[in-house]
Amino acid sequence: MADPIPWVPVRQELEAPEIADPEAELSRALAACPGAAGLSGRRVAVPVGSRAVPGLAGLVRCLVAHLRSAGAEPFVVPAMGTHGGATPEGQEQTLADLGITPGAVGVPVVSRPEVVPAGKTPSGITVWCDRAAWEADLIVPLHRVKPHTAFRGRLESGPAKLLAVGLGKGHSARELHRRDLARGVPEVLGFWLASGKVPFGVAVVENARHGIARLEVLEPGTWPRAEARLLELARDLLPRLPWDELDLLVVERIGKDISGTGMDLNVIGMERRFPGCGATPRIRRIVALDLTGASHGNANGVGYADVVTRRLEERMDRGATYANTRATGFLEAARLPMVARDEREALEIALESLRLRPDRVRAVRIRDTAYLERFRVSPALARDLPQGVHKVCG
Repeated sequence: MADPIPWVPVRQELEAPEIADPEAELSRALAACPGAAGLSGRRVAVPVGSRAVPGLAGLVRCLVAHLRSAGAEPFVVPAMGTHGGATPEGQEQTLADLGITPGAVGVPVVSRPEVVPAGKTPSGITVWCDRAAWEADLIVPLHRVKPHTAFRGRLESGPAKLLAVGLGKGHSARELHRRDLARGVPEVLGFWLASGKVPFGVAVVENARHGIARLEVLEPGTWPRAEARLLELARDLLPRLPWDELDLLVVERIGKDISGTGMDLNVIGMERRFPGCGATPRIRRIVALDLTGASHGNANGVGYADVVTRRLEERMDRGATYANTRATGFLEAARLPMVARDEREALEIALESLRLRPDRVRAVRIRDTAYLERFRVSPALARDLPQGVHKVCG
C-alpha cells in the first residue's frame, strides 16, 4: 500500500568526535585511578542501567576484568528503577538484551527484588539501594551521560542518577521523581560519595553516530564537577532535528532502550511534556508506528504521540508501562493516543487533522529519536533544505 507522502531521503551533517578504542581508553583510565587499585577480597557491585550505550557489554567486561585484576570479586546488578516491568526477571532480561549476561561479561548478574534504606540526605531524602549492592563492600556504577527528558540541572542522566534513582528500584524512582530531581540527584550523589562505598564511577558520552566521544573515570573529589562538564559536552553533541517548526513527525519506533520517554523529548520538543515552556521544536502532530522489542512492552512516552498503529498498541504491556509512569508521576506519558489500523491510516489521520495535502505538509520521518543522521522529509521541506542537510540517493 503506497505511502501518502512521497518521502525524500536526506543526510544531516553531525559533529561526531569518537574514541577509536573505548575499552583500551577505559583500561588506561582505570590504571590511573587510585580508587581502582588495591581491592583484594572486596566484593564490588557494578550497577548497569537500561540504556543502549555503545559497546556496553565490552565496557562492562573491561571494568570487571580490571576489578578482578585488583583483587576484587565483582558482580553486576540492574540499576534501572521501574524499567524491565519492575521485576527481577524483567530487569535481568533487559540487561541480557543489552548484551550483559554472565557469559558475556564474565561475572554473575544478580537481579533481586529487595531494596534497603541506606540512609537519608541532609534534606531528608531516603536513599534506597538494591540489597545485593548494599551488602557488597563497594559500588562502582557505569553509565552514559545525557540531557534528561524531565528536568534541567547540573547533573541529569548519568552515573549520579544511576545511583540516585536506578539503584533503588521503584522506591528511589518514586522518592526522587516526587521531589526536585535537579536538587535531589546531586544530593544523593553526595550521600554516596561521603559514605566511602563508591570509590569511583565510569561515565561515557555518546556522539551523534552512536560511538563514544568521551570516556572518563570519575573520582569522588572531582565527580560532581566532572560529570557536569560531561553533561555540557553531551548536550552539545546531542543530535536534533534542524527545524524549529514542523507539521508532522513520523517516528518508526519508540522504546525504553532509545529514551526514558520512548521518544527523546529533547528531540520531539519539551512542549509535549511541559506545554507553554517555549522550547523548540514545536511539532503539531506526531505519529508513532511501533515499539521496540527491547522495551518488553513498556511504552512509557506513548502519550506524547497523537496517533499510533494497532501494531504498537498490541505490543504495549500496560502493567509495565503503568509501573513506570506511576513512579515518575507523569501519567500523561501512558495515555493511549488514537489507534490506526496500519501505517497508512495513521498518516492519513494526521494529514486530515492538519488539513494539509501531502505536497504541502512540512513533515519528517525518522527511524527513532536516537538516529538523526539519515531520515526522510516531505517534498515541502526538500525544496529548501537547511545548511548541513543534503539529499541522498536511495
